[in-house]
Amino acid sequence: MDFMIHLDGSRLYDLPAAQRDEVVKREHAHAHELIAAGVLKHIWRMPGQRGNVGIWSAANADELEKVLSSLPIRPYADLTVTPLATHPLTLEATENRD
Repeated sequence: MDFMIHLDGSRLYDLPAAQRDEVVKREHAHAHELIAAGVLKHIWRMPGQRGNVGIWSAANADELEKVLSSLPIRPYADLTVTPLATHPLTLEATENRD
C-alpha cells in the first residue's frame, strides 16, 4: 500500500544547533535504509519550507505507523499521511501494455 506523506520539520529548528545536527545525521542515515528497503519510494524537497513530501510503501497503515515511529525526526515533525489508491488511468495504461 502506498502513502503520500507531508513532513514538516520546522520544530527541529527549535533545538540547539548541535542537537539538531545529530538528529539530522541520524535521520539521513535512517532514510537511506528505508530507501534501500523500498519503503521510501520517492521524496521531494519543498522549496521555501522546512519540509518534504514523499511516497512511502508499507503493507498497511499499522506497519507504516511503526516505520514513522522509528524516524529520529519524529518527535519534532508534524506529519500528514494520505493513503493512495490506484487511479483507473494507471490500470488502463497497464492493460494497454500487455
